[in-house]
Amino acid sequence: MFGITLRANRGTSIKVHEDEPLTLSVSIINEAAAQANVKNHPMKENLQTLERKFKAKHIDEEEFIRSAGEIRKEMLQEKVYRFGGPTGWTSFVRFQTLIDKAWEYVDWPLWLLVSYPSSSVAELDGSNSCYAEYGLDPKEDRIQNGDIKIRAVVEIIKGEPSLSNIVNVNFLNKRMSKTMRDREETIQFLAEYSFKKGLYDDARAHVLSILESNPSSIRSLALLGNIEEMKGELYSALSTYVKALEEFEKMYPDLDEAPDGIISNIERVLELVSK
Repeated sequence: MFGITLRANRGTSIKVHEDEPLTLSVSIINEAAAQANVKNHPMKENLQTLERKFKAKHIDEEEFIRSAGEIRKEMLQEKVYRFGGPTGWTSFVRFQTLIDKAWEYVDWPLWLLVSYPSSSVAELDGSNSCYAEYGLDPKEDRIQNGDIKIRAVVEIIKGEPSLSNIVNVNFLNKRMSKTMRDREETIQFLAEYSFKKGLYDDARAHVLSILESNPSSIRSLALLGNIEEMKGELYSALSTYVKALEEFEKMYPDLDEAPDGIISNIERVLELVSK
C-alpha cells in the first residue's frame, strides 16, 4: 500500500568510519493513489476540456453532465491518508536492525535533519510524498562495530506496518584516512550534515575549505548561500547565490533554463532585502 525507500548516506550498502556521520533517509509514497493518479491524469484533462467547451457554450448542460459522468465512472478512487499529530508525522517512522535472525527496534540518538512536509501532520495522496532524513553522530556508544542490516518501519495504518528495503551498514573501527577526509565529496557531506544540524559555523568552515581549492563549486556556493541566509547575512547570501548561478551558466552554457533551486533562493532573498 505504501512504498518506503531507505537510503544510508545515499546508498544501500555502505561503510561508515568512526569519525563519519550516518544519515538515514526515508521516502514514503502512497502507491495505490500514485497509480490511480497516473491512470486518472488523461481523464482529468478530458474533464477540463469538457468544462471549457461547456463554458464556451459549444455543448449544452445536458451533454456536459452526461459526458462528465461517464468520465468520472472510469476514474479510480485516490484514497488520501493523513497522519501525524502533536509529536509530528516523523514519529511514525522507526528503524529496526536484524539481531540473531529477529528484527528489533533501535533506540539510537538520531537527529531529525530534514522533514518534508515540515508540518506536524502529513498528507499522502497520489502526487505528494513524504521525506525525512535522520542523522547519527560519530562515536555513538550505542552503535556496535561490524555489519548491520537496517530497515525503516512506517505504521500509518495501525496494525499494518509498511517496511522499507534493507540497507547494509558496516560500522568500521577506524577513522577516515587523510586522503578520504580531504576529498571534496567528503567535506561537502560533512558541511551539509553540519548545516542540517544547525551548526552553521562548522558548515561554513567546511565549505570555505572546498571553495579555497575549487571556487567554482556550484554545490558549495549554494550551500554557503544557505548558511549566510540562515545567519541573517542576506546581502552576502544574495551575492553568493548569484555567483552560484553564474558558475552554473558557465558550466552548462547550452541549457536554456537555470536550476529552480538557485533561482528560488535568489528570488526569496531579494524579497527579504527589499522589505
